[in-house]
Amino acid sequence: MGPIRKRASALRRVGFLSVVLLSTSVSLDVWFMIALATSAGSVDPFVNIWLAAATQWVPVVLFWVVAARTHFRRTEVVFAAAAVTFSAMGDTHYSLAMGSNGYLPSPSLADIGYLLFYPLMLGSLIVFARRQGARVGRAVALDAAVASLGAAAFIAAVLSPVLRDALAGTDVAAALVNVAYPLLDLVLVAAVVGIAASPTIDAGQRWTSLVAGLFVLTGADIAYALLDHAGAYVSGTPLDAAWAVGLTLIAWWIHGLGTTPAVDNLKQRPHGGRVALPVTSFGFVAALGVLLFGTQVPISGLALVLATATAGLAAVPVMFRQAMLSQLLADQQRILKETERLDRSKSEMLTTMNHELRTPLTSILGYLEIVRDGGGGQIPAAADEMLDIAENNAIRMRKLIDEMLVLTRLDAQTSSEFSNIALADVLAGVESTVARFAVSRGVGAKFNQSDATLSVAGNQPDLQRALTNLVENAIKFTPRGGSVIVTSEAADVDGSATLTTISDTGMGIPPEEISRLSTRFFRASNAQLQSVPGVGLGMSIAQEIVRAHQGTITVISTLGEGTTISVRLPRTQHSSTEK
Repeated sequence: MGPIRKRASALRRVGFLSVVLLSTSVSLDVWFMIALATSAGSVDPFVNIWLAAATQWVPVVLFWVVAARTHFRRTEVVFAAAAVTFSAMGDTHYSLAMGSNGYLPSPSLADIGYLLFYPLMLGSLIVFARRQGARVGRAVALDAAVASLGAAAFIAAVLSPVLRDALAGTDVAAALVNVAYPLLDLVLVAAVVGIAASPTIDAGQRWTSLVAGLFVLTGADIAYALLDHAGAYVSGTPLDAAWAVGLTLIAWWIHGLGTTPAVDNLKQRPHGGRVALPVTSFGFVAALGVLLFGTQVPISGLALVLATATAGLAAVPVMFRQAMLSQLLADQQRILKETERLDRSKSEMLTTMNHELRTPLTSILGYLEIVRDGGGGQIPAAADEMLDIAENNAIRMRKLIDEMLVLTRLDAQTSSEFSNIALADVLAGVESTVARFAVSRGVGAKFNQSDATLSVAGNQPDLQRALTNLVENAIKFTPRGGSVIVTSEAADVDGSATLTTISDTGMGIPPEEISRLSTRFFRASNAQLQSVPGVGLGMSIAQEIVRAHQGTITVISTLGEGTTISVRLPRTQHSSTEK
């Protein structure tokens, strides 16, 4: 077995061991809670000493196993492991040195272990925060500060009696220890809330377990402080299990770190991912609550200072975001103007280029016609066929240039002159335009009009172009020997609309592609497979022109049998001119 396989095997064994330790820790917590709940407040050496110690030391072993699995390169894991180790040492000393009533006077050696937990765990959180510190903006930092101060103010208000009595005591050492616990709780909660407030930081996939564990520990500390202050704390109650539960929750998070690569665990939250809780708002509301509560009940000066600082700091993110919003709107307006300028430049460039292309092309077509008419002398039949191909392709190029000019005008939303025009005149222009194309394709094109009095309000060249595009498409996609029939009639019961239909016996359109026909440059898949020429602009131009005339186009097609396109336009009964 090679060294790589040996390392992989060792990692698997360590991973299995961490799973066993985590499962054991959960089982011990459940056993400990049940034992405390059924002890009726009595001190049982097995429960209060040995089982309590087991709930502390099994997670400690798990922490160090994870640290070893990450080769001690994750500083946050090492700090957290050291923190729970000192806490377990303090708890073990407390259990062994406590009196028969389950109580150990403070200060004691146990307090050293307990108090070392806080700075080490805070160091672990700081390492996490620094991993993305360079990418956390000022707004996020302000949000975190507001949330942290608000939480600290709330806890300081709750622990006001403890703080006040601790500072008023005669035993300086005991007073310092008693004050240290709530103060360190404030710092730890502030750090956790600050991380939770950040919308850009995600402390791993199990970050909620870390937050829950630290809050359970802090809640247990607060409950113990208040009960001890009131002389109501009794050892051997379910409260004693809260520290073990909090430790297991943190262990679950640490176990998750051991299963991920040794890379930054704090990562940018992807857009659409987990949304950060609005703890900033909660922090501000908590601060206001503390200030209002302080007007009715005496609370510690620390709580009032923290609440006032929170309320004052909360205004800074609002002003900061207002400035950012103003800058954003100004940048948006600048970008919009620049986009409009570029769009105008694009339209002008396209118009100029199309005109410049059209001028020589017109000359080419003119001379081709003269040559083919014998203006330059008799030409051989073979050469005439070549000239015919050249002329057809030149006509295609001119049509493409015309379509690009129309698209440029439509994009610029340039209004056209509308007048009352006869639909028959429009269709007559279409028929003369497509006649030669239909003959060259070997397709019969028949135009029927049931009502010669039909008229619409519109621009005749535009409508003629739109219908020409639709008819030419029908001819182009119909095989030789097929037919295209164009009809127009009054629509609706009251005859308030005109309906022009173009029906062909062509290849049809795949059903799933019909909705995309009006997309510019889109071509049906079967048209591409059969190499039917085209660029995919005819239908989109027709759609935009008809829409500008307050009309609609509908398509019904059966693959392999043919297509029917219906153009509905509002009908007019009088002669008028509109813009």
